[in-house]
Amino acid sequence: MKKLLLVSLCFLMLFLTQAFAQNRTITGTVTAKDDGLPIPGVTVKIKGTTNGVPTDASGKYSISAPTGAVLQFSFVAFQTKEVTVGGQSVLNVILESDNKLLSEVVVTALGIERQKRELGYASAVVKNEAINAGSAVNLANGLQGKVSGLNITTTNSGVFENVKINLRGIRSLTGNNNPLLLVDGVQTDINYLSSINPNDIEDVNIIKGSSGAGIYGSDARNGVIIVTTKKGSKTGAPVVTVSNSTQFQSVSFFPSFQNQFGLGGGGNAAGLGGYDPIENWSWGPRYDGAMTQIGPDLDGIVDPVFGALTTQKIKYSPNNSRKEFFKTGTIVQNDVSYSEKNFFLSLQDALTNGIVPNDKNRRSGFRLNVAKEYGRLKVGVNTNYVQNNYNLFDQEGMSDYNVTQNVGLNQGLMNLLFNTNGFVNLQDYKDYKNNPYASYNYYFTNYGLNPYFAIDNWRKEGKKQDLKADLNLDFKVADWLNLTYRGSLTSTTLVERRKSRGENANAFGHDERGFGLIPGAVEERAYTQQRMSSELFASFNKQINEDFKVTAIAGTYVRQDDGRDTRVGATVLNVKDLYNIGQRAGELTGSSPMRRSRLFAVYGSAGVGYKGWANIEVTARNEKTSVLAEGLNSYFYPGVTGSVILSDAIDGLKNNNVLSYLKLRGGWNKTGNSDIAPYQLAATFDQGGGFPYGSTAGYSAGNTTYNPALKPEFIQATEVGLEAGFLNSRINVELTAFNQKMTDQIIPIAVSSGTGYTQAYVNAASFRNRGLEMDLKLTPLVNLGQVHVNFAANATYNESVVTSVYPGLDQVFIGGYTAAGNYAIKDYPAFMIRATDYNRDPATGKVIVSALTGAPTAATNTVIYGQTLPKWVVGLNPSVRWKSLNLSALFEYKGGHQAYADIGDAMSWTGVSDLSATNSRERFIFPNSVYQAVAGGPYIPNTSVTLNSPEGFWTGVGRSVKSNYLISAASWRFRELSISYDLPVAAVFGSTKTVKALSVALTARNLVLWLPKNNKYQDPDFTFSGASTGFGTGGTTGVTTGNQAGISNSTINPPVRTIGGNITVTF
Repeated sequence: MKKLLLVSLCFLMLFLTQAFAQNRTITGTVTAKDDGLPIPGVTVKIKGTTNGVPTDASGKYSISAPTGAVLQFSFVAFQTKEVTVGGQSVLNVILESDNKLLSEVVVTALGIERQKRELGYASAVVKNEAINAGSAVNLANGLQGKVSGLNITTTNSGVFENVKINLRGIRSLTGNNNPLLLVDGVQTDINYLSSINPNDIEDVNIIKGSSGAGIYGSDARNGVIIVTTKKGSKTGAPVVTVSNSTQFQSVSFFPSFQNQFGLGGGGNAAGLGGYDPIENWSWGPRYDGAMTQIGPDLDGIVDPVFGALTTQKIKYSPNNSRKEFFKTGTIVQNDVSYSEKNFFLSLQDALTNGIVPNDKNRRSGFRLNVAKEYGRLKVGVNTNYVQNNYNLFDQEGMSDYNVTQNVGLNQGLMNLLFNTNGFVNLQDYKDYKNNPYASYNYYFTNYGLNPYFAIDNWRKEGKKQDLKADLNLDFKVADWLNLTYRGSLTSTTLVERRKSRGENANAFGHDERGFGLIPGAVEERAYTQQRMSSELFASFNKQINEDFKVTAIAGTYVRQDDGRDTRVGATVLNVKDLYNIGQRAGELTGSSPMRRSRLFAVYGSAGVGYKGWANIEVTARNEKTSVLAEGLNSYFYPGVTGSVILSDAIDGLKNNNVLSYLKLRGGWNKTGNSDIAPYQLAATFDQGGGFPYGSTAGYSAGNTTYNPALKPEFIQATEVGLEAGFLNSRINVELTAFNQKMTDQIIPIAVSSGTGYTQAYVNAASFRNRGLEMDLKLTPLVNLGQVHVNFAANATYNESVVTSVYPGLDQVFIGGYTAAGNYAIKDYPAFMIRATDYNRDPATGKVIVSALTGAPTAATNTVIYGQTLPKWVVGLNPSVRWKSLNLSALFEYKGGHQAYADIGDAMSWTGVSDLSATNSRERFIFPNSVYQAVAGGPYIPNTSVTLNSPEGFWTGVGRSVKSNYLISAASWRFRELSISYDLPVAAVFGSTKTVKALSVALTARNLVLWLPKNNKYQDPDFTFSGASTGFGTGGTTGVTTGNQAGISNSTINPPVRTIGGNITVTF
C-alpha cells in the first residue's frame, strides 16, 4: 500500500509537470523602491491559491497565470503588493520597504489584536501551514520543535498519544505545569487540546512566560497557548476545501535483545543453564537450531475442547517476532470545510488503527464559527463538537488481575513480550481459540500469558464526547472603546466499559502452574466534566496625539468547574463472556466521586505608547478561589512590561539596510497559584474495606491529614529580550533571558503515625528556574535561480535549583520507584534521579567485590544521579522551494538529562537483554572493581577474581542495583518531513473557475531517532508520567499532567514512525 501511494503520487506529479507548460507564462523583475536594486526571494503567488514561485538572485521570476489573475508580491521588510494580470507577458514590480519587522498583528490578551512590535514579552506565532506540515493528527505534535522555550514530549504511543507540555520548564514541584489553553479568546482546559482539528486552526500564538497571568490569571502562570480558529474566507467569496490524509505507522525503535541463549534457568558456574520447556527465563542453553520441546508434556492428554493433544516442538533458533507482534497502523483522515465572509464550517472523520492489534479509534466532529454585525454590535458564536469511539487493550485491567490473582509479574504488554523467549514465533500463536498451544491453558510458559490472548481478553471500549460552545458579544461604544462579553460552556462526557473474558484453568494447564481461573469481569463507567465561564471587559485604545497612544483593559471573570466519575463493576460473572453487571456473582463494586470549584477574578491593564517605538504596560489581577480557606483564598498579583524599538528611536539606525530592526524588551510579574484539587482542606471519609457489613456502614479517613492553612504558591518572573533584523531583515534574531523564583510550594511531608496519619501537605519548598531562548530565521538563506532556501532554528537552555524544602527535610519524592525515583532535592536541579548503587571504595569510586566470588553488593542508601528534565532543546527547520515544489524538514535535539530504563531491568531479569549476555555468559571479572584480601585491609584492584554465576548476578545484585539501567536521555530526531507540490489547475481542469487550487504532499513524522550508545532500551521521551489528581478520562485526553519524568515501565508502547501522503482540493 505504501509503495502504491508513493508511485501514484510520483506519477501524478510527473504528468502534471508536463501539463504545466500549457499555461501562459508571466515574467518580470522585482526591485526595491529605495535603491532600485533587485530583490531575491520575493514570493510571487496567484492570490487565492497556493501556487507561487520565488524571485532568483537577480530578482527575476517566471510564473504561469491566466489573464485576470491577481499576483501577490510579498517579502519580509517590504509591503505586499497586488497586480492584476492583463494581456502583458512581462510584469515588472517595485516594492516599497517596511522595515518595521514585527509590525504583524498577533492575537494577545483576551483575543485582542496588537502589533507584535508593541509587546514587552517573548511570544511566537505558528501558522496553519507549519502546524500541518507533517500531517500531525493533533495540535501538540504539530508544534513540536518549532518554538523556543516550548518542550512537548510524547510520553507514549498508541491510538491516543500522550503528551507533556512545558513552557520554560516547571513552576510547581507537585502541581500542574501545563500552560493555559485559550481557544478564540476563551480560557479552556488543556485537555481540550486533543479535540482541536489542526486543519481548523488559523494560527497559534504562544506566550512563553507568565506575563499573560496579569490578565488571564493563575492558570497562565505556565505560559499561554492561544489558538485562533478560522472564521471565514479572507476575500469574502465562498471557499470549499476537501482533503484526505492517509498515513502508515510502524515501530521506529525497539529494545536490543540477546540472540545467543534460549529457554531455561539454573545456570552453573559457567553461566550455562538447563533447558526448561515451561520457563519464561532465557537463561538456558545456546541456540542450536534443533527441534525442541516447548511447553508441558501433553502426550496422551485429551482436552474436552481440542481433543487429543501432543507435546509441542519447534525449532530452537532466534527470530524477530517480538517486534513483529506490533502491526502497521493506519490513520485515514478526511476533512471538508466551507467558508464565506464571517462563516466557517468544517467536518472531519479520522480513523486510527493502532500498532497494537485490534486497537482503534474513530474521531469525528464539526466546527461552526459564525459572526454577524448589527450596527455597533457584533455577535459571534463558535461551536465545536468532537466524538471519539475507541476500543483498546486494557493494560490497567490486566494489571488488576495480576494483583488479585497474586501472579507476581508486572504484566504490561512489553513485559509479556520480554517473557516470550526469542525462538518462539509469536505469530504462530495468534489463533488462541482454535490452536491449543496458543490457548490460555496450554501456552508454553509457566510465568506469562500469550500476548494475543491478553490483548483480546482485557479490553476497554467507550465513547468520549467533547462539546465547546462560546458566545461573543462585542459592542463598539466609540472608535476607541469596546465592551465585550464572553460566555462559554465546555463539556466532556465519557461512557466506557472495561471487560475481561473469563477462562477456566484445567488440571493440565495453568491451574497447576500458578494462574488459576480468570473470573470474567466488567466495569461500567460514566464520567462527566463541565466548565462554565462568563467574562465581561472593556478595552480602551486611543491615540491621544501624534506622539502618545493609551490602551487599557478592565474586566471581570467567573467560572465553575464540575466533575463526576461513576464506576460500577462486577469482579466475577456467572457467564464468562456476558458483560452485564446484572449477572454478577457476589457484590457489586463501585465509586462515584464528584467535585466542584469556583473562581472569581477582577483584572486590568494600562499601557502607554510613545511615537510607536516605546511602550510600557502594567497589569494587575485579583483572584478568589473556592479551593482555599476563607481569608487565604484571595490573592493579588501585578506585572509590568516594556519595549523600545531602537531602530526607530535613533536617527542613525533608521532605514539602515544592515541593521534593519532592533528592539529591546523586558518584564516582571508576580503570579499566584492555587493548583490543588477541591476538598483538600479537611478530612474526607470513604467507605472502609469490608463495609457495608449487613446493614452496618463503616467509613475511614485516608493517610493524609489536611491543612486548612494552605495558601497559594507564588512565582516571581523576570525576562529581558532583544529582537534584531539584519540585511533588510533577511537575518532575524531573537534572544531572551528569563529568571523565575517559586516560593510557598505545596509539598507532602511525613508526620508521626501517632496522629493517625502518615503525611500532611504544607507550604514550604522554593526553587529557581532560569534560562535562555534563541531564535534565528534566515529568509532567504540561499537564492539560486528559482531555488529558494530558508532556514530557521530555535534553542532553549534551562536550569533549575531547589533552594529549600522544609526544616529538617532536604528532599521530596515526586514519583517512580523506591529504588529508582524522581526527587526534588535541596541544592540540586528539579528533578533528580535517586537510585540504588554498588558499594564502592570511597577513595577511588571503584566497585567493591567479594574476594571469593567476585560479586559486588548493593549499597544500603540510594545515590543522587542526573536530572530528568532536559537542559537543552533545539529545533532546526530548513526548507527549499523550487517553482511549485516545496520541501521542509524539522530536526529536534534534547540533551543534558538522564532516564531510568525499567524496561532494561525487566529484560535482564528474564535473560533477554544484551547486558545479560555479557562475555557470552562465561565467568568474567567485574569491570573497575576492587576487593580486600583481608578484612579491614586495603582495597586491591581486581584482575583475577571472576563472577561465580552470571545468571545469579543479573537476577540478584545486578537487578537490585538500578544504576545499571540509568541511561543518557539525549536524542536527535528527524521529527518531520514534507514534500508538497502545487499542481497547475489550468493544466488539469482547463479554463474552469470551479477548482481554485490542487496540491499533493508526501509527509513523514519521526523518521529517524539517534540515541547514545548506552541506551539500548527505549525512546527516552517515552516515560511513565503519572497524573496529578487521578481524576480524568483515563488516557483518552492526550495530555499528561503528572510531574514525574525519566522513569519508564513496561506499560509503555514503543515509538512509531509515520509516513503517508495527502491531497487537498480548493473550490
